[in-house]
Amino acid sequence: MNEVSGKPIEPASTADAELERRAMAITRRANLIAGLAGAFAAWASNSHAVLMDGLLSLVGYVSAVFALRISQTADMRPDRNRPFGYAADEALYATFRSLALMGLVTFGIAHAALSILDYFQNGTREELNLPPIAIYTALVTSICFWLAYVQRRAWQRTGRQSDMLRLESLASFYDGLIAVFAGGSLLSTALMANTIFESIAPIMDSIVLIILSTFALLSYLPAFRQGIAQLAGVPASSQDQAALRRIASGIASDAGGEVVDIAAVRLGRKLDSVVYYDPKKPVTVAEIDALTLRMDTEVNSQVGTASILLVVSRAGRDITKLQAGIEN
Repeated sequence: MNEVSGKPIEPASTADAELERRAMAITRRANLIAGLAGAFAAWASNSHAVLMDGLLSLVGYVSAVFALRISQTADMRPDRNRPFGYAADEALYATFRSLALMGLVTFGIAHAALSILDYFQNGTREELNLPPIAIYTALVTSICFWLAYVQRRAWQRTGRQSDMLRLESLASFYDGLIAVFAGGSLLSTALMANTIFESIAPIMDSIVLIILSTFALLSYLPAFRQGIAQLAGVPASSQDQAALRRIASGIASDAGGEVVDIAAVRLGRKLDSVVYYDPKKPVTVAEIDALTLRMDTEVNSQVGTASILLVVSRAGRDITKLQAGIEN
């Protein structure tokens, strides 16, 4: 039980929440192993591409530490410190994890470009030790693809609601592809002698680093854009809004009223919604509370984790209608 502002707040203790926490704990340990393996293999092989791959795994480890904490608080109810709940932490996580990875791979691209330029200007060669690269590739590829399977299965079994599990599953899958490509490309340098590719063998590590970093940059950009959109308050998807309007309109009609407008945004797994309701007749506070509870229950059971605020209004979000009504 967590104490916040002197009030006990009980996080959701469900099978889904426990499954998510277990998957994130596995993610943390697996990324730490892959990151340390990458650091050791980079030192033993003199490969900056392998070092970059290891650093991506270490970022994944740090992210998993925070994700594990977020998974324990994401479903907590609002309190005095967080009056709208804790769901926004998930959007923050997705945004800053992607931003950290994008910054790292941008640095990798710049470093590789400078290494290639140094080779053409000064003839500096990159000597690689291939056996550690082969061992690292086999180990990390196996870890990444297994981890992607574990995370995606957990995401599916928890109703496809967790942006953290979805992002981690994609990241693990991409990391596996990157490890296969990087390892295979670097090991191929042993076969380039007396071929048309012999001239690029000395800078193959930098070429692989640029390709690896560019691929990672493009793969993490959608998650970054989605996180920014959620934090900026972009409307929820048309599918979410249609489902919300259908449920709210049906309940309002049964009560003899009408849904005037709906405002909905998604923050991580949670749908925050304001339903503007015209009761068409005098109503009591108890009736409004009962309607709110009914809408909240139906939306949570049919759409997913949501918070419903029912506002009695004939104008909805358009304040000019209110001004016009007062003037008339």
